[in-house]
This record gives sequence, C-alpha cells and structure tokens, in this order.
Amino acid sequence: MHEETNMHGLRAKGLKKGSVSKMAAVTIGLAATAPAYSLTGALGYGASESGYQLPIVFILSVIPMFFVALSYKHLTTSAPDSGTVFTWGTKAIGPRCGWLGGWALLLASILAGVAATQIIVNATAIILNLPTTPLWLHLGVAILFILSTTYLTALGAEESSRTTMILTVTQYGGLLALAAILLMRVMQGEAVSTAQPFSFEWLNPFAIASFEAFLNGFLVALFIFWGFDASLAMSEETDGSPEQAGRSGILAMIITVITYVMFSTAALAYAGIDVHDESSLTFKNNVDSIITVLATDMIGAQGALVAAIIIAISAFSATMSTIMPAARAALAMATYRAIPRRFSSVSATTKTPKFATWAIGLMTLAIYLALSAVSESIIKDTIHSVSIAVCTYYTIAALSCVLYFHRTAFNHWHTALSQFFLPLIAAVILIAVSIFQAWNMMDPSYGSSGSIAGIGAVFLIGVVTLLLGIPLMILWNMREPRFFRGETLPLERAHMVKNGRNHPSTHSHADPEH
Repeated sequence: MHEETNMHGLRAKGLKKGSVSKMAAVTIGLAATAPAYSLTGALGYGASESGYQLPIVFILSVIPMFFVALSYKHLTTSAPDSGTVFTWGTKAIGPRCGWLGGWALLLASILAGVAATQIIVNATAIILNLPTTPLWLHLGVAILFILSTTYLTALGAEESSRTTMILTVTQYGGLLALAAILLMRVMQGEAVSTAQPFSFEWLNPFAIASFEAFLNGFLVALFIFWGFDASLAMSEETDGSPEQAGRSGILAMIITVITYVMFSTAALAYAGIDVHDESSLTFKNNVDSIITVLATDMIGAQGALVAAIIIAISAFSATMSTIMPAARAALAMATYRAIPRRFSSVSATTKTPKFATWAIGLMTLAIYLALSAVSESIIKDTIHSVSIAVCTYYTIAALSCVLYFHRTAFNHWHTALSQFFLPLIAAVILIAVSIFQAWNMMDPSYGSSGSIAGIGAVFLIGVVTLLLGIPLMILWNMREPRFFRGETLPLERAHMVKNGRNHPSTHSHADPEH
C-alpha cells in the first residue's frame, strides 16, 4: 500500500511551463503583499492599538497565515493548478464551495486593484506637489495606471514577472534604506524625544496590555500579510517541480514578516507612540501616511517625494501581482466550465490568458470610476472591505487541505500536523476573525462612508458583494450544470492504494464536452 496524494483529472490550459523562475515566483508573492503601502497605511493604526508590542503582534498574527501557507504548499504539490483555491475547494469540498472560493479570490483582487489605484492617484498628487487633484488628472492617472498594469501583465508571464522583480527589488531597497537611516538615527541618539529605547520586552507576548489591544492589532496585522499566494497561481508556469513551486509562498511569507518586524521595530524606536507628539507614529495626522512622515523627517522636504515614489512602485507591482493570479483563476474556472468558456482562451504567442487579464483590468477600472463618481470615502472603505473576501478564500484553502488529506495525513506525525491540525486551526481562526470583522463593519461609524439604511457602508461593500456570488452561481448552475454536478472537476480525496495499481495522469487534455 502507498499514498496517492496527486489530484487527477486536472487539465493543461496552454500556459508555458518554465516561463516564471523560482526567484520570480517568490518575488510575485512579495510584490502582492505590497509592503510599502501596506506599512504606510497599517503601521500607525497597529501602533495605536498594540503600542510597543506591535512587533510581537506582527509575529503572532502571521502564525495562522503561515498555516494557510502550509496548506497552499501541500495542495500545490498535489495539484499545481492555476485555479488554486477554486480547483482545490472543488476537488476536496465540492463545486459550490470551490466556486465561491474562486469568486472571493476574484473579488479580493479587483477590490485590491481599486485601492491601489487610489494610492497611485494620491502619490501622483504628492509627486506633482498638488494640494488638490483636478478631476481630469484624477481620472487620467487612474485610467493610465490600470491600463498600463493590465497591458504589462498581458504581455506574458516571463515579461510581467521580470517587471515585477525589478519593481519589487526597488521597493524593498527603498524600505531597507529608510529602515537603515532610522536605526542610524536611533543609535546616534537622534530619536524623537518621546520615543522609548528599544527593549526585548517589545517581543514579549505577555507584555501586551490587554486582549483587546492584541485583537485589534491582530486584525490590522493579519490582512497586511495577504498576497503571498499570488506566486502559487503561477505554479503551472513556474520552473521546477510542483513541490518547489509550493515553497515559494512560504518563502515569501517568511521574508514579509521579517520585513514588517524589522521596519516596525525601527519606526517605534525612532518615532514612538506619544499621541501628542507631532513626529510619533500615532499622532492623528500621521497614522494614514507613516512612510511619508518618516521619510520627510529623515530626508527633509524631499522625503514626501521619495516616499510617494516608493509607495507608487509598491502599488504598481502589487496590482500586477494581483491581476496575474486573478486572471489565472478565471482561466481555470472557465476551463472547468464554472464561468463562460471565453475566459479560457490563451494567447498562442504570449501563452497568457489575455482575455481574462483584460477582463479583470477593465472591471477594476469600471468599479473604480463608478466609486469615484459617488465618493472617494467609499474607495477608502474598499481597502477595509477586502478583508472578508480574503478570509473567505483562505478559509476554503485551509479546509481543502484538511479534507483532501485527512485519509493519508495520519500515516506520519509531521503530515498530520502540517496537512490537518495546523490548517484546521487556521480555518477556525479565520472564521472567527471573519465573523468579528463583519460584525464591526456593520457599525455605521466603521470606515469613512457612514451607513445606508443603518448598515455600515464597509459591510455593504465587503460582505454584500461577496454574497452577490451566490445568485451568480445559481444562475450559472441553471445555464451550465455539468460543473456543479461534478462532471468537469469531480470530488476527490487523497487515499491509500495497493502497490502496482495504475492511476490516471494528473493532467488530462480531454475536453469535458466530449
């Protein structure tokens, strides 16, 4: 007897194997987490919630995300499919759960693109030294940004991954340089007078002031780690074995948490958290733009310009890195007849899903323009609302790992831990966080757009748009029931088989229509 853990009946989609190097795959995961603009938006709020214990909160909050990364690693090894959570959820749990996982992934990617577009518009205003952005420039920058990122992504995996690598190296170089200057100032005794000197107590989880302080900081930190999985959507195109491709997400996660912990520690040691000090991380005018504040304090008048460039690069590379997996998720969904067949087309020259890529990009642009016409506050709230979609598809990924491997995981203690117990813990935590976050989002005072009929606008953007997937799924089920009957992607679990038994190949080129 031996373990059979490879998923069967998966279809090749015309993507070019080897077009993404192992290094590029890790870089795509790093770029999708967008450390520069994630830190500038989250560091101040995290410090106001968790104080000097923010570094340990970052470390603790990455634990469930690391467990999800383990799920991705194991599932990628068994099924290196561009559909990722859609494919795994369908195979391990069922077609409806898989479809909703794919919908949540697409929704999160589009909402993230909307948020990044607003960040680019704001950065452009700073670079051009404009106190207010004229409407023509606002819309022009947004259109140019989304069309250019979509075009570069549609060029092909090799070209787009190379561009992402250049942008990510530049972004990390800027962050590392800023962190080095912060540490140098601290060591020279030039820190803000109200800042406390570094202490290893900052890394003591038992020093966190209260459970509420931990939970609120945890919620801030949990979602800035989102994006590591972008590299795993490229597994069909990544050079090397599926197992090697699966490791890219874990490596991206480790590098990201090290970056966040080091930068937050340097920022806390330099600026402190005194809400009355105009240079601190928690001063009311600083919490929304920490990178800009720190760079201006370090470099002078040109600091805002440098910070705006770094943040713009971060938003640009992050958008490319979220369009890529979203387009490939749509490609996989169409390949297995879960959405219209048109999305399954792959360019013969670039070996990339051009139609799906442009569809994602143009949907992002349309939503951004529509929200801009209503209120910029709604776009700000879009950043908060993406958390529910992220929690949803990460939960489905973790549960897919638990259910797919539950028959074979307990043959070894280490697989029982990494394929069953740790993903299960991650799923429970994410479900609890989703419920808590959704409850908070219902509050009319949550976010900046107020409420509609007494319900917070953030809740309507995040939860209602996610639930919109249910009627869409029902309508598609009425038109194309074969996917939902399990005919195009049947349910399957890892299992034990007798030695010498033959198995179907992992990839089948047969068209399920025939």
